[in-house]
Amino acid sequence: MALHIEDAEVNRLATTLAKLDRTTKTEAVRRALAQTLDARRRAVKRKGFREFAQKLVLEAREQPVRPVTKQEMDDLWGMHIVDGD
Repeated sequence: MALHIEDAEVNRLATTLAKLDRTTKTEAVRRALAQTLDARRRAVKRKGFREFAQKLVLEAREQPVRPVTKQEMDDLWGMHIVDGD
């Protein structure tokens, strides 16, 4: 199916992109649209992740922080030192 572009500027841009990519105008437009949609989807995901991370930071700041004991640190590292060793 042919792509009919009536807007002169859009037609010029599609032609230029097609020549650069050595493809048809239809394929150039398809790739450009796919890339734009992909970039927007990534931006939405980044925004969602950023908002989620900010929420976690705010929640973490509200929690009281207590020092970690030596025993807790040793447990985290898997170190179980027995007296006399």
